[in-house]
Amino acid sequence: GSRLQPSSDGNPPTSVGGNLKLITLLGFDAIPAILDPEFVDVGVADTEMTPDELVLGLSINGESKAYSIPMLSSHEIVNDVVGGVPLAVTW
Repeated sequence: GSRLQPSSDGNPPTSVGGNLKLITLLGFDAIPAILDPEFVDVGVADTEMTPDELVLGLSINGESKAYSIPMLSSHEIVNDVVGGVPLAVTW
């Protein structure tokens, strides 16, 4: 089959010899977003999470939150408000 090769100028290739097909493996909204996330206190998180479990953490306007990477891997997006700022947390 045809393979995309990087161009010498760093731009994406403009054409490929052969036909390429775009295949959708999951339907629309197959992975649900988390719209109203629930959080636990640090003490609870210490007992429920492993010491090496990764989190995506952020702090805005004095409010801090941590989002579990394993949880984000299952949902890919969390719609939330942190420090009064609406945001989408993605992984």
